[in-house]
Amino acid sequence: MERVLEIIRILIATHELIPIDRIASQLKVSNKTVRNDLTKAADYIKNTGLKIVKRPGMGIMICGTEEQKMKLSQELDLCVGRDQPFSPKARKYYIVKRLLMADSQIRMQDLADELYVSRVTIHKTLGEVEAWLNNFKLKLLSKPNYGIEVIGEEENWREAVVSLIAYNREQDELKEMLYEHYGGRIDYKTLRKLKELINLDYRQLEKIISQAETKLKIRFSDEAYISFVIHVAIAIKRLECKKDICLANHTLLHLQGKEEYEIAQEIGREIETSFQITLPEPEIGYILLHILGAKMQQNNIEDVHIKLDEEDNLATVMAKEISNIAQGVLSIDFSNDQQFLTGLILHLRPTINRLRYGLTLKNPILHEIKANYPEVYGVAWMTSIVFEKYVGSRVTEEEIGYIALHIGAAVERSKKPFKALVVCTSGIGTSQLLAARLRRCFRDIEIKDVLSIVNIKEGQAEEVDFIISTIPLFDEEVNKPVIQISPLLVQKDIKRIEIFINELNSKTIQHNGGILMLINENLVIMDIDAPNKVEAIHQMALVAKNDGKITCVEEFMHDVLERENTFSTGVGNGIGIPHGKSKAVKEAMFVFGKAKKGIEWESHDGSLVNLIFLLGVPAENANNVHLKILSQLSMKLVDEDFINILKNTQTIPQVLETLKSIQID
Repeated sequence: MERVLEIIRILIATHELIPIDRIASQLKVSNKTVRNDLTKAADYIKNTGLKIVKRPGMGIMICGTEEQKMKLSQELDLCVGRDQPFSPKARKYYIVKRLLMADSQIRMQDLADELYVSRVTIHKTLGEVEAWLNNFKLKLLSKPNYGIEVIGEEENWREAVVSLIAYNREQDELKEMLYEHYGGRIDYKTLRKLKELINLDYRQLEKIISQAETKLKIRFSDEAYISFVIHVAIAIKRLECKKDICLANHTLLHLQGKEEYEIAQEIGREIETSFQITLPEPEIGYILLHILGAKMQQNNIEDVHIKLDEEDNLATVMAKEISNIAQGVLSIDFSNDQQFLTGLILHLRPTINRLRYGLTLKNPILHEIKANYPEVYGVAWMTSIVFEKYVGSRVTEEEIGYIALHIGAAVERSKKPFKALVVCTSGIGTSQLLAARLRRCFRDIEIKDVLSIVNIKEGQAEEVDFIISTIPLFDEEVNKPVIQISPLLVQKDIKRIEIFINELNSKTIQHNGGILMLINENLVIMDIDAPNKVEAIHQMALVAKNDGKITCVEEFMHDVLERENTFSTGVGNGIGIPHGKSKAVKEAMFVFGKAKKGIEWESHDGSLVNLIFLLGVPAENANNVHLKILSQLSMKLVDEDFINILKNTQTIPQVLETLKSIQID
């Protein structure tokens, strides 16, 4: 039926005859299928005042008034979402949903009839479905004369359903008017998809969880709250199907010793009463795991008192190590930023529990974090070794995104404002008014003084970063960057200053966006033969010296090894990324080396290093060039294909071709 409705949509949106072949091509079905669907489409619209008109050899169209077409279009938007199962991808997820939510086997012919496609198409799609299910350690079991079903552990089944809901949330554009009377905390997209899969009284379920929040004296963050609701809804559905979950006895005993266990039991009793089911003890344990793994909403982080129990001690140790790594990479002193440390500890408390018990927490703004703050995200990725070291788990991208938010906030707090002079020939009142407006509009600009053109030429600009002038003034006159604005500071001036500041932040290095501006064939070593990392770095530093990138090997080595002694730059998987700021570096540079034999290099996985990325930036005016390089490199290092290519590459041109994919703007 979904495809029939899409045919109607296509016809409504077009005011001319459309060849049937064009519709078939758009829907990726045969001409015959569209002709068969047109009969159903005509029947669907017969009471709307519209009709389908056919012109042999020319095509078809819907005839009627624009008002009638608009009304039908609105009805179509309300009755279905945008994830139509006529497309191959949507068809795959439709079958996934049917199989996961079925109480018994489903025949291939039934799926073919539902989707208006052949058994051959269904058979082909099932291969994609099985590949998707394999990600959750689930399999398809096909029984002749019976049908198909999903088999696997209950825990994995539930994880697959959570992922399916998350996918559907991203695809659907829901009209809020559908739930205009709903007053809960679940977003409309999630509620719609939950209701499609598991039709429960979500108002009652939310009431139970909200009451638990009151008893726990916490408030779940939105993403943790939704995750909790989804978990309980799936548990109810599965228990109705006589499918319950298992927990190891030692894990259950550990959870029963938690002070929150009693509240988890109360939640269980409320669920049993409201939904007429019985919750086994392991299900209570899983409810508690979600409580322990939930990210709490904190309004005033400075006022939070951290009690030092066993888990908080671990969170504190990990938070300090994450802070130290970020501090080392960014060359920013976070030691006095108590808000950064406290925020990390509060975040890590539930994160540790999530990782220990294999729970996941979706990060709804992960894409925005990676797109808008790639440098900070790259640094956060480098801190992932802390989780593997202390919790023994590989941290997900979602969790890295949350760490990036904490690091990004600390970076913003650490920024020192630009120092600027204001040059103005107007009266002193106008000049002071302009300075006041600048201070109010730009907190990252410190106005040192308001001067006349005479004063500025007497050397008053030495202690500032740039000059804001209301009169023509050239950079070479004052040996400082100059931006000219009007005395009134209109909106256009504000925008120009914002752009000007952004350009100052990125002016340190001139490049075309690729790392090949920092490396050439002379800075690639394919056969490093070194007994240890110090000797390896020394060989690479010599190459940089011979290419004119550094002035003194010893001074550069000292600065790089000083950083190395603070924290090891072995990031695992046989990779080392030694780096440093140094007065010996003439311009930002990048040296790549492959070791003949693995070199000992402290890393979380204990691997020997055979790929080495040596970065060097000038000590003065380096801004965040090293951060841009490190962050972009870090994100490439999680790409197994990228690493494998470098490990197997035998020639310098091939290395440079691979490295050019690293962008640094």
